[in-house]
Amino acid sequence: MERKYPTKMFWLFVITNFLFHFFYLSVPGIILCIVGIWIKSCLWIGLAILGLDFILSIVEQSRIRKAAVTPGDHPEFNELMDAFCGPNGPEAVRKIVDAKIEAAASVESQEDENRYG
Repeated sequence: MERKYPTKMFWLFVITNFLFHFFYLSVPGIILCIVGIWIKSCLWIGLAILGLDFILSIVEQSRIRKAAVTPGDHPEFNELMDAFCGPNGPEAVRKIVDAKIEAAASVESQEDENRYG
C-alpha cells in the first residue's frame, strides 16, 4: 500500500512550525512588519524574515512527510503510519494507541498479581 500524507495535516503542521518551531524568526518578523508601517526598510526586512521562516517550515515538514510515507524497519511504526496516512487518519491512530495502552495495562496488572499474589 502506498502511503499518502494528508494535505490538510501537512499545511497545519507548516503553520505550526511557522509560528512555534521557528519562533525566533516569526516574532521578530512580525514585529518588524508592524514597525514597517512607518519605516519601509523594517517592512522589507520583516517580510524577508517571515519568508525565510515559511521556507524553513515547508522544508522541515517535507522531511517529516518523507519519513512518514517511507516504510521503515519497525513494524509498529509502519502500522501507525499506515493508519495515519489512511482514510481515517488521526482517529485510526488513536484507536491503535488506545488498544496498545490497554494491552500494556493488562499485562502490567497481570505481572502485579503474579508478583504480589
